[in-house]
Amino acid sequence: MSRKKPAQSNINVQESQPDRMAPYRVFLWLAFGANALFFWWQCLDRYLAPRFLFLSLALLGCLVWLWRDLKRHADWRLRPFDALLLGWLGWNMASTGWAFSWSEAVFYTQKVFLLCAVYWMLRQALQRDEGLVRSHLFRIHLWLTWIVCGILIIQLVIAARSSGLNNEALYDYASAVYGNKSLASEFLFFLLVINGMFYREFARKQVFYATVSLQLILILLLQTRTTYLAVAMGALFYFPLRAWLDEAFRPVFLKRIVPAGVLALVLLSGVLALKGHGSSLLERLNPATYLESVSANERRFVWYKTDLLNRDHYWLGVGNGSWKIWFPSKSIEGGYRLQEQNVVFTRAHNDYLEIRSELGIIGVALYCLLFVGAFFMAARLLKKNPEAAFRHEILALMAGLLGYCLIQYFDFPRERIEMQVVLAFLWAYIAFYDRKHRPDARAWQIQNAAGTFLGVLALGLALNVWIGWSRVTGEIHTVRAMDAQGRKNFRLLVQEAQKSRNIFNEYNDVAIPLQWHEGIGYYFLNDTEASVRAFEEAYRLSPWSFQVLNDYASALLKQGDVTKAIGVLEQAVTINPRFDEGKLSLSYAYMEQNDFSKAMEWINRIDTISNPQTEDARLKNRETLNRQALFLAEIQKRMAVGKK
Repeated sequence: MSRKKPAQSNINVQESQPDRMAPYRVFLWLAFGANALFFWWQCLDRYLAPRFLFLSLALLGCLVWLWRDLKRHADWRLRPFDALLLGWLGWNMASTGWAFSWSEAVFYTQKVFLLCAVYWMLRQALQRDEGLVRSHLFRIHLWLTWIVCGILIIQLVIAARSSGLNNEALYDYASAVYGNKSLASEFLFFLLVINGMFYREFARKQVFYATVSLQLILILLLQTRTTYLAVAMGALFYFPLRAWLDEAFRPVFLKRIVPAGVLALVLLSGVLALKGHGSSLLERLNPATYLESVSANERRFVWYKTDLLNRDHYWLGVGNGSWKIWFPSKSIEGGYRLQEQNVVFTRAHNDYLEIRSELGIIGVALYCLLFVGAFFMAARLLKKNPEAAFRHEILALMAGLLGYCLIQYFDFPRERIEMQVVLAFLWAYIAFYDRKHRPDARAWQIQNAAGTFLGVLALGLALNVWIGWSRVTGEIHTVRAMDAQGRKNFRLLVQEAQKSRNIFNEYNDVAIPLQWHEGIGYYFLNDTEASVRAFEEAYRLSPWSFQVLNDYASALLKQGDVTKAIGVLEQAVTINPRFDEGKLSLSYAYMEQNDFSKAMEWINRIDTISNPQTEDARLKNRETLNRQALFLAEIQKRMAVGKK
């Protein structure tokens, strides 16, 4: 008797089908989770180039995995915001043509490329399955929050045991995860916003309130004024607007949030009255003390000098990644730590001003228009959809964008990869919701160019992998070179300095060309000709670094080219009028030419640190005065011999 074959169950059929969302899930966990924790401890900056490399590899792998699915199911409509974002990327690419340093320009440009890639791929993931993407993003950011908080708690405990929660000490201890306490605090702010956005996903609201409370406490203890401002402005934006738009939320706002806000204002007034003196935390909480701080004075100085630079490069700027090279060209006179303590600013601590400097008025206008466009889309969504939960999410996204705008006025999120991922998240979610609620809005269909688009995206990510690997390996050799320099192993210094250089890696972490390290090694190995060649190349790559100029001049003096050395040294003391080392070298150079009046003129222009406050400053003064006395004695001795 024949038997009928049983029908295969639906469950088995479904299980046998490939999981179409698997690559999207991998993308989410790598881009929004693992990337924010990845580091390579052997690098100069353990987080920047390593995360650039990691994210580029992750996106490239996921793109290849998703290639067929994206060609078939991706949203190939180009809307005005997308066009504006591509215009911003295009202007960054164009700026490599007039940038001072091609290697830095390419690196900065490809960071924008990463931002665009994360934005586009997240938008496609949301388009494919919004619910699944949302649930994974919620879990990713919750886990990330607790991991980051755990690391920071450990560091704060170590700092408290060592020297208390002193602001300066925290820079030494709270450096894991993001490089310094300010960046860590700012990243906590964005995690706070994203957790707030996913409020509905918390099955147990106690977990939500515990998470938010822990983040706020850590932000408070990390003592970053910029983050305090972002939290305050985000709250002042979100809560009143939600109370206005959501009638059910209004009683909560009036009965709980307003009284809490009034209490916070009273406490802040008390802090202002106390002036916060005698307590690091109270000083950081008090906005009035900021204008008196070293940080505020240095920022004002850097911004003023950057503004002078911008006047000479109004439309196009100096090129992507080139601000740190051009900045000293306007002289660093007036910057105490820059002149006396060799502190080097490699960022303007104001992204708007730095973009204005590097990409000109056109570039900063494009950049600001992106934020205006995102806020405009979000405001339109608030008007279009009256659902309370949806409005809560849009307001949270807008609060995050507002916080980002404030943070980049005082800091440099543009440089950090994890911050670019955050910005991509905010923009992608707003753009996705705009598409979802306005499906018939104006757009340009580019389906026919899908293969070309994916090919360009893959090539760009492959270029990023090359750049990232070159910078990571270059930084590893730079660290070894600096270690060899500290141990006075000059032969190893030369070898490692040569290995550290490549087409995408030409400078160390303070914008000094890597040839400078090589020149130091050759100088002390008494290979004067090689030393001059290395310093000359360093001078070509950084013509306004007074340290490079001084060492180049020293090699020229050793070679016997005194006239050329004098010209180089005069450039150095023009850039830093308080550069006593350069003045001593000038005095020596003129003494070698038997021009004793000039030698005396420069030795008498030595000016020590006035009112030294630290033992290091007093020691530096003593050493400078001792060298000045020795030079004076030598000049007088030679003058006496000359008279005979």
